[in-house]
Amino acid sequence: MRRKSAAEKKAIGTYRPSRDKRSPQFVSANSLRAPAYVRLNKLAHAEWKAVAPLLEAEGILKQTDISLLASYTILYSRWREAADDVSTNGQTLTVISTTRTGRTEKPITNPAVRNEVVYQAAMMRAAVKFGLNPLDRPRLETSPFDKDDDSTPKDDISEYEFE
Repeated sequence: MRRKSAAEKKAIGTYRPSRDKRSPQFVSANSLRAPAYVRLNKLAHAEWKAVAPLLEAEGILKQTDISLLASYTILYSRWREAADDVSTNGQTLTVISTTRTGRTEKPITNPAVRNEVVYQAAMMRAAVKFGLNPLDRPRLETSPFDKDDDSTPKDDISEYEFE
């Protein structure tokens, strides 16, 4: 059996432009969806839902930035998990070991404390890229074409002399 053409599908009422391979498929600005590995992580997906619409409304989040935002949200979820572990188990743990000379208890630093610090530092470095910190917002580079005025940047080469 051969496939029906677009004209035949339109005639019988089953034509769907989204399934037509010949029509161009454009990604709209509102379709910036979290990757699957972010959607599987509840904390990361919640942070995505909180941050992505705001960044998109400001014009900061583009299709090419999805992996960076995904990295930020995954780091956020790991930071929160480490913080929850520290609040549950405390900053120190007691390691009990039994040797031939007897039983010893030794307090050690909870590994989640270090993880919390590492994840927070990495998360903040990623957040700087999006201007999530108030001090970093003015540092974001914006394209001269994104401004509201109708002027375009011009290269003034008249000041250079060519020999």
